[in-house]
Amino acid sequence: MSFTESLSPRARELINAFDPGALTRIDETLHPIAPHLVERLVKSIYEDAYQRDELSFRERHIATLSALVAFGDTARQLRFQGYAAFRHGFTWRDIEEILIQNAVFCGFSRAINAALVLNEVYHAFEAEGGGA
Repeated sequence: MSFTESLSPRARELINAFDPGALTRIDETLHPIAPHLVERLVKSIYEDAYQRDELSFRERHIATLSALVAFGDTARQLRFQGYAAFRHGFTWRDIEEILIQNAVFCGFSRAINAALVLNEVYHAFEAEGGGA
């Protein structure tokens, strides 16, 4: 049994909703490198945080994107989370508003760096037919 097969059905559903190829990448690429770290990461996000009821999925995603913008040096995570945001109906205007809010509180440099990454993701998403 692979690691992702051991997750709850809801956790697998959430991961697949973020990115249909993520389950395979977790099992084949990330889990073999650092299994205990990946297990803690995946379970913390998809079997805990994203299954809580107090915030909507959209609110959680805004918080996630904001944390990644504020932290900086998170291009890989921004690509994954940005793609998921677009899959779940976020528009470029939504992303720009998140970036503006973050620029005020964590700095324009971090917001611009994040904008460059998220712009690449947005164009790739649209090229795949996601914006249609």
